[in-house]
This record gives sequence, structure tokens and C-alpha cells, in this order.
Amino acid sequence: MSLPSERSVPPSRPAEAAGGRAVAGRRRGVGKRFLVIGDVLDGVLVQTRATGPGDHDPAASIRHRPAGAAGNTATWLGWLGAEVDLVGRVGVDDVYRHARALEDAGVRPHIHHDAGTSTGVVVSVRNARARTSMSDGAASSLITADDVPDELVARADIVHLTGEAMLGAGGVERLAALVARARSGPARVSFDPSSAAVVRAVGGPAFLDAVAGVDLLVPGAAEALALTGAPDVVEATRILTRAVPLVVVTLGHDGVLVGRPGRTPQRVPATAATVVDTIGAGDAFAAGFIRAWATDPVRVGAAAREGTRVAARALGFVGGRPPV
Repeated sequence: MSLPSERSVPPSRPAEAAGGRAVAGRRRGVGKRFLVIGDVLDGVLVQTRATGPGDHDPAASIRHRPAGAAGNTATWLGWLGAEVDLVGRVGVDDVYRHARALEDAGVRPHIHHDAGTSTGVVVSVRNARARTSMSDGAASSLITADDVPDELVARADIVHLTGEAMLGAGGVERLAALVARARSGPARVSFDPSSAAVVRAVGGPAFLDAVAGVDLLVPGAAEALALTGAPDVVEATRILTRAVPLVVVTLGHDGVLVGRPGRTPQRVPATAATVVDTIGAGDAFAAGFIRAWATDPVRVGAAAREGTRVAARALGFVGGRPPV
């Protein structure tokens, strides 16, 4: 059976494509439209008592989950009841599986496939001391501006991009082209750098040049420091506001810092949560923030509080996506 290069809602579910479907106890209706562009991955999540190379843990917990910052953020937007499209790229054998997982979370998928490249994978290994993550972007790292239909950009109110998967072959030039495509319509553009390691690989100044013109930057603390070389996150936030008009730096259990040009960064505390797993909490925060920011771009403190509320929900279970 041949597969198309892109999937959206399948013909067998036309009523859901038209809107009005209940998602996580909410009903999708008319409102702001979101377009998320970036990585859709397979996740292997390992919880182990092993402490070093050579250890064998016969009682480890190993779970397979759909993953990727773009997929996570899009599904949390869907969970919040938003109208959301996602553009991503996976291996040819995995188009239906990933499209269906996104649809079940209230997302309209536009999934391209690569016949010669596998779906990207992220492996997260956590023990009592720390978490170690490894990723292979594979098909996701080949996404280009040509994969993003003009009509999706034209009808979006917010376009959200995630950076980690976009820096494969083509590097910052690919990233700059994707940002340019996102800015070609009427939407405000938000960007999540996603990985301090990726930022360091290309260099903070080159990364910031590539994302010039975005309206919102949502880095984690490590990413903010890597982007600026600043000694602390407050100074990093101030520096970043010279390049981007709104910067929201996530700080884990310390909440977030909201930065705007010429103002002292505003700290917003985290919402209390029972922490089961931290994977995807930043992606959930991004979804909550941009959902609120799309409706009211002035009350950014309130948007940050909504982001921390959604992140607290994500911390309560294993995996980066909401329960379906």
C-alpha cells in the first residue's frame, strides 16, 4: 500500500475534522488557531536502579511513548481545547501511528515521511541520581520550510517552532528559513530552543541571528545561558530581550522569569505539583503560555501562571504528552 507524503484527519473521521470534538473534557470550538512545527519522535523512557556502565537492572521500568517537543506541545494545546495543526516528519512506516496518536489528542497532523530515513528517537534514562538523555533526530532533522504549507501559516494566529530537530543537515540556514516561513503570514511566532546542547553546537549568536524576528522565545535556564554566555539567568533574560521582545525562561521548580525590553525580569512561581516525571513539562508550559498569550498578549504574567498550571499537570505522570 502506498503512503502519501502528508496525512491529515483521515476520511473515516470527518465529523471530528469539522471541530466540536470533546478533548480531555473540553470542547473544541471557534478561537485562536495554532501551528506547531518541529520534532515528532519515538520515546524510550527508562527508570532504573543501575548507577553506572556494566550494571544490569532486571527490574527496570522501560516505556515506549510518542515524543518530541513539537508533538508534546501540540498535544497539550489540543488537551486545552485549542485548534492546532502540526507539521512534522517521520519514517515511512510510522506515518499512520504518529498521525493517529496526534489526532487522538485533538491535533490535526500534517506528517511528511522519508522512505530512506527512520523516525527520530529520544532515549531518557533516569536513576536515583540523575537523568541522561540521548536523541537521534533522523527524519525530524530533515524538516524544511518547504514542508510547511502556506495555507497553514496564513490561517494561524500563533506559529510555534521547536529548535532541536531543525538543526540537522542545513544547520542554522534551515532554521532561519523555517523562521522566515513562519513569519510570512499574519501570525505571531514563538520559538522554543529545546536543547542547550544544540545551542552550544551552533553558538548562541548564530542561533539568535537565525531566529531574528520571532515575537516570543521560551528557553529553559540552560538554554538561556548557552544563548548568551551570561553568568546567571536574570542577566541572560535581560540580554535576550535585546533580540526578542518577549522572553520567558523556564526554571523548573523555581518557576519562570518573564523578560521584556527595558524592564526588570518578573519571576512567576511554579504551581505546586506531585512530580512523577519531568519529561515534557517545559513543552506543556509552552502550550499553556501561548494558549493564554494568543488571547491576551498584554497580561503575560497571567499567561505564565497558566503555563505553570499546565506544566504541573504534566509532572504528574510518565511521558511528555497528556493522557488521552
